[in-house]
Amino acid sequence: MKTVAIILTALTLAVPCSLNAADVAGKWKSEFDTQIGHLKYIYEFKADGEKLTGKAIREREGQKTESEIREGKLSGDDISFAELVKFQDQEIRIDYKGKVAGDEIKFTRKVGDFATTEIVAKREKEAAAIAGQWQAEFDTQVGKQKYIYEFKLDGDKLTGKAIGDIAGEKSATEIKEGKVNGAEISFVETVKFQGQDVRVEYKGKVAGDEIKFTRTVDQTIKEELVAKRVKESNAK
Repeated sequence: MKTVAIILTALTLAVPCSLNAADVAGKWKSEFDTQIGHLKYIYEFKADGEKLTGKAIREREGQKTESEIREGKLSGDDISFAELVKFQDQEIRIDYKGKVAGDEIKFTRKVGDFATTEIVAKREKEAAAIAGQWQAEFDTQVGKQKYIYEFKLDGDKLTGKAIGDIAGEKSATEIKEGKVNGAEISFVETVKFQGQDVRVEYKGKVAGDEIKFTRTVDQTIKEELVAKRVKESNAK
């Protein structure tokens, strides 16, 4: 019996443990040059254990095409799949082999027997939920200011308006150059001061119902402020 137990133990130890597959679920973005021009890609990955599915959305000269991810596999940090694309009425197979490193995947992309390209895909972080109204009060060199920020979000593009109140005088300015990347947010407003346009830049980080901003006025004066989400019941 001892001999049988030893043999079973040895066989168990001899079986290699499967590596945990890297977390790749979600969207990944890549841009690169090829023999047919500049390509932009969004890869949407779904993972079920070591099985990879999803789709590859390709943009070339403003025209988008979508293809299903085939033969997708994950093994530890290794990832591979294929896509089939139409080019000049022919179906061409493109093979991808890569390695995941955090929020990047370095791929070797082999197009049929024509070309091999090294590309990098970067994880698209989900934009924080910031649509709606946020309010802030803070002291400045021109006095205490009250603000209502009304944010609208389209993908990672931020628009809306900033409604300022200085000593009871209100002004509304359009939000420009607005961007959201994960929890990071930035935008610009242009305010009037003594008859001149003054550029005010905001950079901040969203944490639940608060945004901590650094507000830079005319590239010189920096102010730290906190904007708090206005709940729907309070916004009405």
